[in-house]
Amino acid sequence: MRSGFLRRRLFRRTGIALTALLALALLAPILITAAGAFSRAEWYGQRSEGAEVDSTPKLFRYVLEVWGRALLRSGQIVAVVVPLALLIGAPAAWAFRRLAFPGSRLLEAAALVPLAVPGVALAFSMIQCVQGVPRFWLLAAGHLAYTIPLVVKTVGNAVETFDPRLEDAARSMGAGRLETAARITAPLLLPSLILSALLVFAVSWGEFNVSFLLAPPLLQTFPAALYLTYTTNSFPVAAAATLVFLAPVVPALIAIQALGGEEFHRGLPA
Repeated sequence: MRSGFLRRRLFRRTGIALTALLALALLAPILITAAGAFSRAEWYGQRSEGAEVDSTPKLFRYVLEVWGRALLRSGQIVAVVVPLALLIGAPAAWAFRRLAFPGSRLLEAAALVPLAVPGVALAFSMIQCVQGVPRFWLLAAGHLAYTIPLVVKTVGNAVETFDPRLEDAARSMGAGRLETAARITAPLLLPSLILSALLVFAVSWGEFNVSFLLAPPLLQTFPAALYLTYTTNSFPVAAAATLVFLAPVVPALIAIQALGGEEFHRGLPA
């Protein structure tokens, strides 16, 4: 009996230790990068920008001065992609799950296919097939290709657990379609819509492959600028740019986890 207890305790402690090591391995690059933006260690030496490593505020000021337009461009793309993804994906999810028709499940599966398409292939296909479209909207379309499936799956999972008898009860009491949608359907689906918006924001903000290939230099988003900081600038500048990139993403990821990230992951196709 006691040997079994000791064995279980050993397994438990081993599991905790392995989990802690894995967490440390995942966090180490971020911690090192953060330290790079705030450290004045002598081994950084001369910056490739032609000046000695100076104060942290100057690093961030340099990043915003050089890459501010790319940061603004990412904000503009996100501001367009988030509402469009919800306006397209949420009604589609509702139709797939509540207005089932022959082939609806197959069509829903087809809507998720872009998640499996490499960004390089998607970008070149869009360039060849959609010529003449302004690059900003072509870039937004590339982001939508990867974010609409997230909305379809997230809202679809919520619709699956939705009890249609609530709508029937509201209509039996005299509520019209619009009133039922406003008072019953929308509040019940609101958590999934918020979660979808956060997912779309996080994916669109960090999307690199499609953005790098679809956008000309003057329209590059901040992830592309971040790539350039690591290839052309010194490590302290790249570290500061990384923290600027992470500033809006980390709160979004925390909110996603708080609102049901695990349920979302369970709903994704294998």
